[in-house]
Amino acid sequence: MKKSKSHSLNVKPHSRLGHFLYSLGAVPSALPYNMVGSWLLVFYTLYAGLSLIEFGILFMLYGIWNAINDPLIGYYMDKIKLKKGRRVPWIIYGTIPMTIGFIFLWWVPFSDKNLVFVYGLVMLFLFDTGFTIVITAWSALYTEMYEDKRERASVVAIKDSIAFISSMIGVMIPSMIAVAFGSWALAGLLMGITIPITMYLSLLGTKEREEYQIDEPLPIIKAFKESFLNKPFIIASITYALIDFCFGFTMMILPLYAKFIINVEEGMEGFAMIGIALGIIISFPLWWQVYSKKGPKFGLSLGMIIFCVGMIPLFLAEDFISLTIIGLFPGFGVTGVLMTEPVMSAAIDYDEIKTGKRREATFGGIGAFIARLSMILSAFALIVIQLLSGFDPKLETQTPNALIGLRISMSLIPAFGLLIGLIVFKFFPLNYKKFTEQQEQLKVLHKLRLDKLENIE
Repeated sequence: MKKSKSHSLNVKPHSRLGHFLYSLGAVPSALPYNMVGSWLLVFYTLYAGLSLIEFGILFMLYGIWNAINDPLIGYYMDKIKLKKGRRVPWIIYGTIPMTIGFIFLWWVPFSDKNLVFVYGLVMLFLFDTGFTIVITAWSALYTEMYEDKRERASVVAIKDSIAFISSMIGVMIPSMIAVAFGSWALAGLLMGITIPITMYLSLLGTKEREEYQIDEPLPIIKAFKESFLNKPFIIASITYALIDFCFGFTMMILPLYAKFIINVEEGMEGFAMIGIALGIIISFPLWWQVYSKKGPKFGLSLGMIIFCVGMIPLFLAEDFISLTIIGLFPGFGVTGVLMTEPVMSAAIDYDEIKTGKRREATFGGIGAFIARLSMILSAFALIVIQLLSGFDPKLETQTPNALIGLRISMSLIPAFGLLIGLIVFKFFPLNYKKFTEQQEQLKVLHKLRLDKLENIE
């Protein structure tokens, strides 16, 4: 009897190969997003001609668009029943605008600042709409396909390893290509073609479960109401919004910090995060064990504490060597913080027990809506930095106040955001005991789903 829609071409989704293929979706999830986060500010201010304030406004509008489209796309993805499944068709077609928007984001055919602003905004909107569609569907498959906590931890380990490598490529390589060949458009093209290749390969490791497609979706108002009444989900979403702000803002500032504080040569600015990268590599095996044995609440809390404390000394870095050494410690925490799926999956499982329905995409969209507010915070922080410190990325020599502003932006501001996030996450109700009990309840509920599907067939 067929209980799933398989797109794996005889690859078993629960095998190691299946885990790896599915996890390839982490490439388009991480690489383009980190390239945008790290280099869009530099490209649109130093090369395309926008001021820091103009870019801040552009990024703020981008964040608002994110906040609007994410929950709506998530809801209708859960609601609409397509013949080929609830997730895979969205991935197939959403990859197209995601790829086009990303590649053309780095090819600006205008010199007039107003046209550059509008063009950049349109390409960002196109890229982000596709990104939201694709990654919401791909992320929903994780929670649907993998229920066992150890398998979830195992897939996260593979997926986050790929995401880490992709992130490093998105941070370190684009500027090297742009400087070597004198073209950010080429850098965008080479990075952009990885999106459809890896995203479509990831479909070979997926298998949609038909027992989740027999549910009648909640009406849109009730769906959003139930989502916002889900305490674990709301607390997790606010926490991740603050984490996104800290991580995203740090990556946005990093190339400027590397250039003006560490004096890294042009094209090599991305290597300023090598210390953090080494910390992630060293600590990665440990975090898989922490989440697997101690549960998501303990794992994320510990990661945030280490990340928060480790960011503060970055204020004192003077050169590449000191930055690398100091960066090791926050790198240990970054690994634990970036393993987002265990916490969000637990919150979504909580909803299934309460409502009897699987609504991964709805939660993914609403969670992204809350998390994308971090973009507005980042844009606001950029504007405040320029107004208070006088920092101007177009000047080769910065004032002492501007340099202090950069140091604060790289260290104290992210640490403060993480501290607030840690306080919020303290109220996450699913400790290890409750989390384990919830997993047992899900096994019973899913057995009933399979029985119901058999009766239908």
